[in-house]
Amino acid sequence: MTIAAVIAEYNPFHNGHAYQLREIRRQTGADLILVMMSGDFVQRGAPACTDKYTRCRMALAAGADMVCELPVYGALGSAEIFAESAVSLLNQLGCIDFLCFGAETIDPHLFHAIVSVLSDEPPEYRTLLQDALKTGMNFPAARSYALGRLLKNTHCSHILNLPNNILAIEYMKALRKTGSPIKPIAIRRTGAGYHSMETTAGFQSATAIRHQLSDGTLNPSKCIAGLDIPDTSKVLLQSYLTHRPILTSNDFSDVLAAQLLDVHTDLTEYVDISSDLANRIDSFRYQFLSTEQFITLLSARNLTSTRIARCLFHIILDHRRNYLDTWRNHQYAGFLRILGFRKQSGAIWKFFQPSVRAQLITQTSQAYDHLTGIGLDIYNADLHASRLYRQILKCRSQSFLPDITSEPVIILP
Repeated sequence: MTIAAVIAEYNPFHNGHAYQLREIRRQTGADLILVMMSGDFVQRGAPACTDKYTRCRMALAAGADMVCELPVYGALGSAEIFAESAVSLLNQLGCIDFLCFGAETIDPHLFHAIVSVLSDEPPEYRTLLQDALKTGMNFPAARSYALGRLLKNTHCSHILNLPNNILAIEYMKALRKTGSPIKPIAIRRTGAGYHSMETTAGFQSATAIRHQLSDGTLNPSKCIAGLDIPDTSKVLLQSYLTHRPILTSNDFSDVLAAQLLDVHTDLTEYVDISSDLANRIDSFRYQFLSTEQFITLLSARNLTSTRIARCLFHIILDHRRNYLDTWRNHQYAGFLRILGFRKQSGAIWKFFQPSVRAQLITQTSQAYDHLTGIGLDIYNADLHASRLYRQILKCRSQSFLPDITSEPVIILP
């Protein structure tokens, strides 16, 4: 039995994702595909466009065999933390043969050279990186510069400016760091670019799809009909939008505003907030109008807007640096939350039993029965994040939703 894994957000699930699942089966011969998916918040520092259960159903309906949730501390982490936490959890299953991921560039030799430098961080690289940072470059730009100089390759900057390439390199770094037996498989990304707003070509980007969904001037039914997503996703999305809105960062503005009023909190205690960013937040906190306005206000040459967005959601969700450090020091051990699986793929369970090193969770009671220490802390952070997401949904839609703990694991026929 061959099992392939994908680390994804499916925000939302579109035809490019469906193509990737088909390619995974074709290229690896996988009998089963497991997806490690972000929950209700995503890595660019924002709420997911629909809740995690709807996106899980989309993935299962389109060919995934099982969907597990990447804990929110990983899902909202830097590219390195996002990849490292997901790969570590896949390692703990002990039965994954392949990790498949999209990439804009397929150049194994250059990718391995970049991974080697970033993993080992030789003195020459560190010197070049620090020199670039001192000029005011943000970290991604400084890293690209240092790699290009060290490897004497002008393509490094181009490769590291493309989001899927960045994650591909981080996945390979994480596999190397953990000594994982999982084999990486890069699948060329096709269609519109990750951030492209193009809406006429096949394989629209998730960015373009989210933009259309959040455009209040469009009729939801007509909008969904024109989206480049599988028919099964259209049905699920139509049902979702009948009762619930698409959430954006600004829907969390009141929560963030309240948090920013607490001037006694040391902001550097939150995940990834440097003293420089903390000082900027302190300077501008009384000019806050909305989450997205504040991201723009805080932007600086050495701070990317995506990093700022993630940091603000760490504040919103009360994500503390010491919790992430402890989880990371424990190799992200603890649990794996299973959101759903296909009934016909039930054979995957027997492969987990002899090899799994993480506690498998399908309901909240299992977490409180079996988890302790940092594992329970990370689970509670997930629970809080999902409850907040659901509370905002209730307020926006003015309709009742049951508590997240009552949601059963999804089993598709």
